Amino acid sequence: MMIGLLSLALVVGMTSNSIVQADDQDDLSASIPLWVKQGKVIPLESLMQMHGDRLQGRLIDLEVEQDEGRIIYELEIMRENSVVYEIKIDAENGEWLEEEVEH
Repeated sequence: MMIGLLSLALVVGMTSNSIVQADDQDDLSASIPLWVKQGKVIPLESLMQMHGDRLQGRLIDLEVEQDEGRIIYELEIMRENSVVYEIKIDAENGEWLEEEVEH
């Protein structure tokens, strides 16, 4: 089951005390540990519990973006059928926003 790998990736990203400069100007991933401590966003581990069945597969990419004032987790997951899905989840309230096949 690939959820273990996804959880590991999320925990490592969430517990890192070092500040990492994001390669992409739009990726706010480096801000997440502070925002989680402040209660501004839901930890990804909690979202995994909320949406675990829908997040089955192998994590390919994870970014954090802001869109119209919303902080959004954007995940790319490869499912058992070898199709990659882009999934967007509101980081503040856990709302499942979008799921589409990555082209």
